[in-house]
Amino acid sequence: MVIVMGTAATDGDIQRVLERLTEYDCRGELTVGVERTIITVLGPKIPALQEDVRVLPGVENVVLLSKSYELAGRESKPGGSVVTIDGVSFGGETLAIIAGPGTVESAAQIETLAGELRQAGADMLMGGTMTPDQSPYAFRGLGEEGLQYLAQAREATGLLVVNEVVNVAQLETVARYADVLEIGAYNMRNFGLLEVAAATAKPIILRRGLSATIDDWLLSAEHILHAGNERVILCESGIRTYESTMPSTTDVSAVPMLKRMTHLPVIVDPAHSAGDASLVGPLALAAVAAGVDGLMLSVHDNPDRALADGPQSLTPDRFHALLASIAALAPTVGRQLVSA
Repeated sequence: MVIVMGTAATDGDIQRVLERLTEYDCRGELTVGVERTIITVLGPKIPALQEDVRVLPGVENVVLLSKSYELAGRESKPGGSVVTIDGVSFGGETLAIIAGPGTVESAAQIETLAGELRQAGADMLMGGTMTPDQSPYAFRGLGEEGLQYLAQAREATGLLVVNEVVNVAQLETVARYADVLEIGAYNMRNFGLLEVAAATAKPIILRRGLSATIDDWLLSAEHILHAGNERVILCESGIRTYESTMPSTTDVSAVPMLKRMTHLPVIVDPAHSAGDASLVGPLALAAVAAGVDGLMLSVHDNPDRALADGPQSLTPDRFHALLASIAALAPTVGRQLVSA
């Protein structure tokens, strides 16, 4: 439930509402806007509470939410949220670019590539270090050694580091090096991991599960928000459909739908769903046109020899060309690249 306070509501009116909520074993979280204050009600759903609160002084409206993501729902922050990390913003008028290889292979590889990505216009550097894979024989990454290489690249280029957390045991190590934690598609419903990751207070990129509905996804985000971490970024990276020509289907329609349903920033990773570098550009541009707040793009100096995600990886030259196309398109939807 969301309580909308009127423009003339006083601090005393707001306090009375909060006190009334405690009588029903609920609590309220305030969002103070330019014109209005909104109170998001957390706690058991009690039908009588709606009418009881509606008649209190200063209350303009009471909105019952049909879903269980009061914190993630658009109604709690109608103006949308902007997650800013050391000057890089997700949301608002800018488009943030995260790029890097499927996995960190060596210090030399990541140092060279990070320099090329920075020069092209990337804002953040990603690279798998403890990567989950369906095959137990696949390369899983260099572990902490790979994280150290990413941290060295950050020092050399200024690119912030994004890294995936696969399980609770890895969390402390990854959080020591990464600026942004990523929760992968396979872990979207790993609620214990979500809550422990939230406790680090680091920004979290939450990927959509392969078979997750938008409601499922937002409920997972709710776990992070409810744990006290408001810096959540949603990442669409493909869902399972009956189509078999690609690993999964990039749900571009999810971008405008999420803009209606949630205040959280939304980014898209077109590479993981397409599985083919030639499709990444068109899908990335489609996501920009749909209103996305950022992109995750796989880039490798030599995709044919990549230890992970080679077929879907752009070369640095193709990455640079794609960013030029994005920079040209972005103003038509009121955006610009962070690096512009």
